[in-house]
Amino acid sequence: MMKIHEVAARDGLQNEKIIFSTEQKIHLLELLAQTKPDSLEVTSFVRADRVPQFADAVDLCHRLKDVEWRSDIPLVGLVMNMRGYENFSSSGLDAITAVMGANQEFSRANSGMSVDDAVGVNAEIVAAAQGDGVPVRMYLSMAFGAPNTPVEKNLVGELLAASAEMGVERVVLSDTVGVGRPDLVSEMLELALKYMSVDKIGLHMHDTYGHALKNCAAGLEHGIEFFDASAGGTGGCPFAPGASGNLATGALLDLAQRSKCAPADSSLAAIDKASDFLSSVLNKPLARGAKLCP
Repeated sequence: MMKIHEVAARDGLQNEKIIFSTEQKIHLLELLAQTKPDSLEVTSFVRADRVPQFADAVDLCHRLKDVEWRSDIPLVGLVMNMRGYENFSSSGLDAITAVMGANQEFSRANSGMSVDDAVGVNAEIVAAAQGDGVPVRMYLSMAFGAPNTPVEKNLVGELLAASAEMGVERVVLSDTVGVGRPDLVSEMLELALKYMSVDKIGLHMHDTYGHALKNCAAGLEHGIEFFDASAGGTGGCPFAPGASGNLATGALLDLAQRSKCAPADSSLAAIDKASDFLSSVLNKPLARGAKLCP
């Protein structure tokens, strides 16, 4: 059975110039909750001057504590350093997204740290989270390379080994700029399986070059169950030039339905309601139904 982690409220918004109000985010999250994802990413605990979209992270989480649908879906927040973890620890959220980049240039742009320093900081975050009983999902950004830079397979292997040693709940191989192809996805999944079991591996695909759905199909063939997606196909990374939107949730659900592994209570209609709201605020067309793009 496919498990969908919905990222529209976090990854989907982080690269947008239009800043959503806290009220708009709460409404969006309510709509996304109605799509019945396995989990829901809600915000990032990062510096407001770096990613202004999430300047309200602490206030947003405080207001989410009392929403009616709150107990039904695990809520997740991005943490990149111990200061972020301090804010997370009082947020009431259920799990952490952490990030290590498999590319030195990207790592410095995204976190201000070398890859080695990022490994050390993330080990500290994971240790603190484990002490507090909080699961951590480790994302390996640039796990399939960049447009003009082949994937650094040895570095990805080192980060997989480090993640396994930390004892994270899951490692998510991330195609940050959408350069992955099914054969490369298969190769990198085989590499990941040397370090952890298939139930601890997920995929996060961007659809920059139109290969995200095929890449997820390759993941299904390897027994992967955990996939990220974003309502409407929103998303991108402000620190990875050329990164376009995430795989649209409706398209991923359609793949799951055709592959006979769809979550029983998910619906394209509910996803479209969230996509339509995003489209109205962002003032641009977004993917609907099973489409990958508008």
